[in-house]
Amino acid sequence: MTTKRLAVPCIASLLAVSGAVAQTPCEERVASDCFYSGIYPFNAITQLFVEQDDGDLAAYGTGFLVSQHCALTNGHCVYKRGEQHFFYKDIWMMPGACRSASGLSFNLFGIREALIKGTNTKWTDLSYDWETEVDYGSLRFVCPFEELTTFLPLCFDVSPSSVHMAGYPLEEIPDTADLFNQWIAYGDIITQWSRVLRYEARSTGGASGSPVWRWRSGQSLLEVIGFNSTHWDSCDGGGPRLVSQNMDLIRGWMLWEPSSAQRSAAGCPPIPGLSLAGLIGFFEANPGKLLDAQGLGIVDPIAPPPTGPSRRIMQVIERGFYEWVEFDVQPGQPGSLRMMQLLKAPGVDLIGTPWTPGTPFNPQSSQQGWMSAAKARALLSGSAGRASPPITGVRKRIVDAQAIALVQPEPGTPPTGNPNPTPDVPTGVGSAFCAADFDGDGLVAGGDMAIMLGSWGPCQGPCVADLDEDLVISGGDLALLIAAWGPCAP
Repeated sequence: MTTKRLAVPCIASLLAVSGAVAQTPCEERVASDCFYSGIYPFNAITQLFVEQDDGDLAAYGTGFLVSQHCALTNGHCVYKRGEQHFFYKDIWMMPGACRSASGLSFNLFGIREALIKGTNTKWTDLSYDWETEVDYGSLRFVCPFEELTTFLPLCFDVSPSSVHMAGYPLEEIPDTADLFNQWIAYGDIITQWSRVLRYEARSTGGASGSPVWRWRSGQSLLEVIGFNSTHWDSCDGGGPRLVSQNMDLIRGWMLWEPSSAQRSAAGCPPIPGLSLAGLIGFFEANPGKLLDAQGLGIVDPIAPPPTGPSRRIMQVIERGFYEWVEFDVQPGQPGSLRMMQLLKAPGVDLIGTPWTPGTPFNPQSSQQGWMSAAKARALLSGSAGRASPPITGVRKRIVDAQAIALVQPEPGTPPTGNPNPTPDVPTGVGSAFCAADFDGDGLVAGGDMAIMLGSWGPCQGPCVADLDEDLVISGGDLALLIAAWGPCAP
């Protein structure tokens, strides 16, 4: 991997101040530190950088890791909607970035370049009425971060009363001595629309793409429910919710893996994951790491639940993809006991369909995926990062970092009438979407050919112009580029 220097001063107003800045009456953000940035869940939150023309990197936003090869962020952090193209510049990720009390900035886990920038076709469609609903995207990369094994869980179609978020704001922070640290905000929900949340947690430039979550089980479990993307005034924040319309698209991003040729070219070390049996076995051997059973409120599935599932969750735990649904035993009651049904898990053959009233209920059937309270406790303990090995900081280094910040888009006026119920559809630039559009302008044209010719020959590290994935940029790749000449298909 090419070494990058992180030093690009670009915002005069940001760099002209030092020390504390004036706080708004509603300022409640709290700066994290290098200890918390290095542990779960905060080590899965990443600062985003764009590569400048001189090769330096500039911090500009936030993302969060949801798998060993994928980070989520805002659509406006990967795609310039007004200009109708993906970022031309390369985007890099640095999870758990922090600044120590001495003023030095640290990077515990290394840095990765995005191979694929992705968003959805509603975000790229200028005629879509309220873009805040669909202001989300993804960054996919080849080599995993070796020491990160459990990633943030996503929970769909929930209606919280309050939320937390954490990210890397670069503007109007309470103390600029904590620039490049994570800042944690919290507040009550102000308004919930069908696909957007507005909350009393302050958002400023640089916090775009921060995960918005709720705590459960006495703050033992975290569930991401949306993306921070905008603000209406100087005291609030808001952004798109995780809902059924974006669930399938995001699942596909989470399950994406690079090809064996891409892994080999990038020099990725083999890193196996744990199966469900391995996860349960870990907690059987380490019972002291289990979450408190009473606080979880999970019961054995003895009788059918009174209603269908109340929430759906997806998470990569110890590098294995899990998806499950939860059923409230006392629907509508806060703190209701719950049952859990697995839909997907590594090493298990499951039906993959949530149970609904009137369908067969057979907790003895392994394929139906009903979990005993003991097994659910192990899964949720893994969800909380309790099976992850200790962090040693094998990639730790000191970085010299300055920043730019994207302006957060205006939220606009909520649309009237019924929201668009159709599922969101992916679009992107990189090896999986319009693969020959290397510069991300929506066309396969002369600029892309110049990039290919400029990297002609054997691959040295990740090379996006290797269309036939034979690790050599040659005539076969040129033939594929010419065959794709013209506008990218939607």
